[in-house]
Amino acid sequence: MKKTMLILSLLLIVALLSAIDFEISGEDRVRAALANDTAEEDGGWVDNRLNLGFDAQLHPDLALRLAVEIGNTVWGAGGGGITTGESIHVTEAFLSYRIPSIDANISVGQLYWMDKMGLIMDDYFSGVLLKKDDLAGINTEFAWMKAREGNAFQDDDYNVFMAHANYAELLPVGVYAFFGNDASADFSNLTVYPYISMEAENMVLDMAAFLDLQMGNDTEIGMGGAVKGSIDLDVIEFGADALIALEHGLTTISPWYQNGLYIYGIGKHHDGAQLYWDTPYEANGDTFMSLVGNVKAPLNEQIKAFAAAGMLTDRGIEVNAGIEYELIPDLFHMAAYGAFGIHDDDNSVYSENSNYLFGTTLKIQF
Repeated sequence: MKKTMLILSLLLIVALLSAIDFEISGEDRVRAALANDTAEEDGGWVDNRLNLGFDAQLHPDLALRLAVEIGNTVWGAGGGGITTGESIHVTEAFLSYRIPSIDANISVGQLYWMDKMGLIMDDYFSGVLLKKDDLAGINTEFAWMKAREGNAFQDDDYNVFMAHANYAELLPVGVYAFFGNDASADFSNLTVYPYISMEAENMVLDMAAFLDLQMGNDTEIGMGGAVKGSIDLDVIEFGADALIALEHGLTTISPWYQNGLYIYGIGKHHDGAQLYWDTPYEANGDTFMSLVGNVKAPLNEQIKAFAAAGMLTDRGIEVNAGIEYELIPDLFHMAAYGAFGIHDDDNSVYSENSNYLFGTTLKIQF
């Protein structure tokens, strides 16, 4: 812990002395939950974490970013102190260089990246990311992601190559292409993932489709798509989320798709309470479908109420509701929420069990 703090302190001092511009951003989150598990055993926990990002502009064409996560600690685990197990985790450490000759930007190191919906990737990775805007009117990204390093002297690594073209200046559409090769598993995949994203005065609509060629012992083809939409009528906002994946589904890297549920999904205000969300659209043996509807209504300038209901095939149903409260606008937020679900899986010993979640989250973003 002391060595890590010393190294980070030295890096920050160097960045401060060298930078022509320096910014600090971050998020502090504290959340508490009461819930039961798949066997209907009751429990509860409190956890907190602090994320800090440091951006240093060393030159008009050169920048450096360092981001750390401090804590992510469950209160009382290992004695309760933050030094008893969690300490500091570096999440981002990369340099970003603008290449003047082609007016492109290249970043090298540990970076954060997500696709449009988080279906394939919404996480940190080690690798290289090249961005070139306005390439014949098209914004482009190219990446090499080192998904796993095996033995240094064996051909057993997992590498992913990504290309992304966005036609935002012409049409609200784009397309991703991924090629992954896992040498240790003798498996490769080729994925094409087009999407469309439209915004009107009071409406947002995102649609995506995917075709995934999976090449291992056998060659399989997975396909599917997702739709997210909302319409804001001032006094109330309605939304919907639909995801379908045919047999074999989609090859992912580190996804974080949010469908609006907590027990049967990755919740907006608590992403650690899901019981039955295990990326069910990847390597699925049968067609998978998630259908969710949601509603949100402002109670006053600072408080909004929300609710959602949805179902997942061969998993179950859930309803949830809560409030969002802006204690200090654009800075300090609070949410309180509850969810109830009924499991429905003929292949599970916990079929027809019911589950609940009650939670609250405090968050500072700056």
